[in-house]
Amino acid sequence: MPLFQKTVSTVCYHCGEPCREGSVSFENYQFCCSGCKTVYEIIENNGLCQYYDLENSPGINLTGISNSKTWQFLDDLKITRQLSDFMSDNLTVVSFHIPTMHCSSCIYLLENLSRLAKGVLSSDVNFLKKEITIKFDPREISLRRVVETLSSIGYSPEISLNGFENRKTSKATKHVVYQIAIAGFCFGNIMILSLPEYFDVKSLLTENFIHLFRYLNLFLIMPVLFFSASDYFKSSWNALRHKHSNMDVAITMGILGLSIQSFYDVLAGIGGGYFDSLSGLIFFLLIGKFIQQRTFQALSFDRDYKSYFPLAITRVKGEESKSINVNDLMLEDEILVHNKELIPADSILEKGEAFIDYSFVTGESRSVLCCEGDMIYAGGRNQGSILRLRVIKTVSQSYLTRLWNNKAFNKAEETGVSKWATQLSNYFTVTVIALALITGIYWKIHNPALVMQTVTAVLIVACPCVLALSIPFTFGQIMSILGKKGMYLKNSQSIEKLAAVDTIVFDKTGTLTVSDNIDNTFNESLSNEERQWIAATASQSLHPISRMIKGDINGSENYPITNWEETIGEGIRATIKGNEIKIGKRDFVSGDIPEEFDNEQGSLGKTYISVNGIIKTGFAPIQKLRGDIKDIAGKLKGRFQLYILSGDNDSQRKTLSKYFPYENLYFRQSPQDKLVFIESLKESGKNVMMIGDGLNDAGALKTSDFGITVTNDIHSFTPSSDAIMDINQMGLLPNFASLARDTKKIVTGALVFSIMYNCIGLSFAVRGHLLPWVAAILMPVSSITVVLYTKLASMAAARKNKLS
Repeated sequence: MPLFQKTVSTVCYHCGEPCREGSVSFENYQFCCSGCKTVYEIIENNGLCQYYDLENSPGINLTGISNSKTWQFLDDLKITRQLSDFMSDNLTVVSFHIPTMHCSSCIYLLENLSRLAKGVLSSDVNFLKKEITIKFDPREISLRRVVETLSSIGYSPEISLNGFENRKTSKATKHVVYQIAIAGFCFGNIMILSLPEYFDVKSLLTENFIHLFRYLNLFLIMPVLFFSASDYFKSSWNALRHKHSNMDVAITMGILGLSIQSFYDVLAGIGGGYFDSLSGLIFFLLIGKFIQQRTFQALSFDRDYKSYFPLAITRVKGEESKSINVNDLMLEDEILVHNKELIPADSILEKGEAFIDYSFVTGESRSVLCCEGDMIYAGGRNQGSILRLRVIKTVSQSYLTRLWNNKAFNKAEETGVSKWATQLSNYFTVTVIALALITGIYWKIHNPALVMQTVTAVLIVACPCVLALSIPFTFGQIMSILGKKGMYLKNSQSIEKLAAVDTIVFDKTGTLTVSDNIDNTFNESLSNEERQWIAATASQSLHPISRMIKGDINGSENYPITNWEETIGEGIRATIKGNEIKIGKRDFVSGDIPEEFDNEQGSLGKTYISVNGIIKTGFAPIQKLRGDIKDIAGKLKGRFQLYILSGDNDSQRKTLSKYFPYENLYFRQSPQDKLVFIESLKESGKNVMMIGDGLNDAGALKTSDFGITVTNDIHSFTPSSDAIMDINQMGLLPNFASLARDTKKIVTGALVFSIMYNCIGLSFAVRGHLLPWVAAILMPVSSITVVLYTKLASMAAARKNKLS
């Protein structure tokens, strides 16, 4: 039962609609129809009646809601597959748009869907987009039943087989336009009818006509208050119910103050009130709101629809293969997916078997066995040899971004200046209300005629929006700038973490070095077929050494392989035509090592290859240090502590010590060693950035304060990292770090502007030199100004750091 009993009323307890003939009474509550009563019973029986405590009559009226027959088409397996983000024997993930979602009670009920329907595992709501992502067990509940449950409680999903990307969001915009139209119409007429209040027209109009005009104004202000200004009242009420304040509370107080005084003046016959100022105030507020929305849409950086992070895949046409951007993939394209690569689009497995890690989607790391003809979903990661897939759905980078931003991979909640500004905005509103009260008391004593004007102006002109907006818009612009230069951040909080870094740890291989050639001692007795086996085994892996072997031998990626396996930090093995091929470290490969291979010469030390337990060759891939390493290290050395953690031997220690502190070079480091080292730096108070390829460094990347995965022609997609960086942009790393630090200065500038604007505006308002309608114009202008400032300042910072 609810915490507080509510008396029977003439409106429906569930949806708030009037109870007419045919209404239903139940448990001391009145319902407009049996549908609302049924929903109440469902909610009560499942212990979710807090739903009614969060909002008054939060439910959706069920008149005309579709019956279960409407959803019969969801029994079709083909349609179910098309609507699902993921499907397996024990888990299905689906996302829906819920247009009727409107308040905190809706969020509460929808996120507790698992208590209403057995088999629903979890439900996650994105309120801003009115979307819900549901995970359910198909063995216990069908997709049709899930949708019917949503529909039965008044939240019918908007199902489109074309997905979310083309969904229009014009409804909310139209609502604001209608509000502006009503307010503008009434404002214009009220101004005309208020002319007798401005001029001495007693010789032209009788007193009765003057009173008639006043009552006409009172009539015209009604739709302005109850329709045009309704969003402000709702926002304020919701905020106060949850025991916090927002700027709409201050605006609502100003509107109510003018309204009460105006109604009193007209009804008491002592004046015409302030209906002209009141209607003008609401009209200009709504115009400002509309302009804000349009400006923010034009300048905002929405990562769900402008996903700048890179992701490439190998597309196959005949015998030719080419690495392309996933956005260029078409339906029915055939693609090759290497070990550890992410599957970018729903596809069909063309041949063989595959083990797929769906931890991105399900949160579980246990691999799923897929066979020829099975559907493999976007977001899965290949855990074995190369897969040949046929694309059956277009790529959705917004979906991949959502996976990357999965809560399971987030390192921390909002911190730093973002959290500080949010808290300051809350205190700001309370301070403004207090100042308005003090102003009202002062003018009540010294000049009562100015009380309403000054109090309303104070409440309206004060604007914490610049505090709340400066940070997300600044961060959005910086993310866009970085993305265009090859640095792709996971979220806006990453900028603050990047700016706070004081220690940088580099992986060496593939990060500070570039592939050049292989200094090999291949046994001349190797047959051409054995060379093809070795190339085919190496081609399955994304590791830099494996790719060098593949490139040196130039074998086929499509060679038939069975039992392929990669052991992180050790090597790879495969079976080809019954022959076992191993490539890796000495201990991993095992077997007898011929004397000519048994040495540790070479830039990276030996990598060995065996065929059927016999060492066939030992070689040292030659990798050169990046040509710009001196410049990179020189720019970073003065501002950061620099370390190198490498899994290779120390043959390059002398060369690297020219650019990095000798004592900060660590070699023969296993993945676990790297993780432990990062933890020790953090325990000593360092803010650590880890830069690696994401293959052997996942643990260290996740443990660091800010992890960067560097990518080459095969683009990584690593949930452990905070950013993905194009390896060709490594030379810009100092510029990226500098821009992140400049971002704080930009935000500080916006905050200074906010304080100056509010101080100047309030100083005019409290002295009675600012009319309420002028304040209504200034408030949105200030917000738009700070957004333009952040854009221009961000562009200037980019030019300063040579990133424009």
